[in-house]
Amino acid sequence: MIIYPILIIIFLTGAFVIIWRRAYIFENGEAGEEGKSLEEDLKKFDNPEEDLIFEEKEDKVKKFSFIKRPKVLEEKEENFRKAEDLFAKKQYISAEKWFLEAVQKDPKNSKIYARLGIIYLEQKNYKDAIEAINESIKLEPNVASRHFNLSYAYNLEGDRKSAVIHAKRAFKIEPTNKKYKVWFEGLRTKPY
Repeated sequence: MIIYPILIIIFLTGAFVIIWRRAYIFENGEAGEEGKSLEEDLKKFDNPEEDLIFEEKEDKVKKFSFIKRPKVLEEKEENFRKAEDLFAKKQYISAEKWFLEAVQKDPKNSKIYARLGIIYLEQKNYKDAIEAINESIKLEPNVASRHFNLSYAYNLEGDRKSAVIHAKRAFKIEPTNKKYKVWFEGLRTKPY
């Protein structure tokens, strides 16, 4: 009777070792390209401008490959990073300029539009805030904070109907958030 649990433990241990070995195939310089060690493979790449990037191959095993990062990608990240730093310091005018440059290089980044919307709200430029946040929502429709910010902008602009709609969407996305609930209930119960 004791032999069955021992066999099960041995089988599970063997399966674990096989899976672990495949998951960490490159650890300790093993299983490099064509029988070479990983260290030998890595020595041929001395360029500091290249970054290590994971690439999924057809056999679904993650392998290392070196891909030179395009200059445009670095510029996008640099503009966004500078804008984020200025935004965090509440230097909104400078941050706006950097975000506008970043959006030209990366027009599909919804976070840039969301940040621009907040900047415009701070500047009491509600029409531009609505436009920027709407663009952000088109790219990522299920972010509750963006619907909340859009509701707030619509309310300040005087469009209560749209404010209620987006407050409701924010509350539906995150029903446990008390701020969204209070905002939605407050807008819904106020007379027009």
